[in-house]
Amino acid sequence: MNRISSLPMKKAFFIALIFLLPFTVYSQQYVTTGDFDRISKASIGFGLNTYFGELRSAANGNFQFGGSISLGYEHMMTDRIALRTALSIYKIQADDSLSDIPEHQVRNLNFNATNAEFVVQGMYYLFRHPASGYKDRAFANPYFHLGIGVTSNNPMAELNGANYELRPLTLEGVQYGGLALAVPVGIGSNFFISRNVDLQIDIQYTLALTGYLDDVSGVYRDPASFNDTQGVDASTLGLLSDPRTALNPPVDALPAGTPRGDGTNDAYLRIGFRLAFYLPKSLYGKSSIQCRVAKRTR
Repeated sequence: MNRISSLPMKKAFFIALIFLLPFTVYSQQYVTTGDFDRISKASIGFGLNTYFGELRSAANGNFQFGGSISLGYEHMMTDRIALRTALSIYKIQADDSLSDIPEHQVRNLNFNATNAEFVVQGMYYLFRHPASGYKDRAFANPYFHLGIGVTSNNPMAELNGANYELRPLTLEGVQYGGLALAVPVGIGSNFFISRNVDLQIDIQYTLALTGYLDDVSGVYRDPASFNDTQGVDASTLGLLSDPRTALNPPVDALPAGTPRGDGTNDAYLRIGFRLAFYLPKSLYGKSSIQCRVAKRTR
């Protein structure tokens, strides 16, 4: 009898639980922002770049910065994910004479390059775009980004007061291309400046899929193998390849086949800021997105 009478009580308990659950849980609801919402912005940015490669490792404290300027376009694809395209002109440089590593000072290589970079980046924001529209966005919204792009690759070097374009001279006997794939990754934060203007503080590390941003990657050539090239005589090519012989007092050139570089890819780091201006209309033709909001069910 007791067992039979307990069955209705169990049934009543489960029924009560079903009725109580809606009062204690939250569900996710999607709403669409109105046509007034602005989810695209154009930006202009400025930054400083430092390069990592054979001529300046992370252990070298002399950063030898170069400047950059960029133009960008960003569009919110969801309430947290944006797509950004950017075109940048940037300078990187390194000089062994400024290194704090004695072996590099004796090597005496140098390079500088002013390159163009185009990247497409996916951005993930920590805080969601508000369902009520861009005007109610967070004052500070951290993000990280990852992308793919291409950079030009035209290093130059200074010798005895003259600058030389290194890529056509094939100092290592390798004819590398004037373009290279680039993989940028970074973090930043978006700051509310005014209703239609944001400030973005951004750190971007870019791995170039080439070891020749600095024209140094392989081994030293035999100085006797150089011939006059692109209007540069063979003796100057030998000095550009191994400028330790131009030191005062000079140092003997290294034998052919001695490593000149380590064969790894080069990279550069950019620290900068962007002023971003919200556009009345998106280039994609959409002026609203689906935003997730929390709602208590009942």
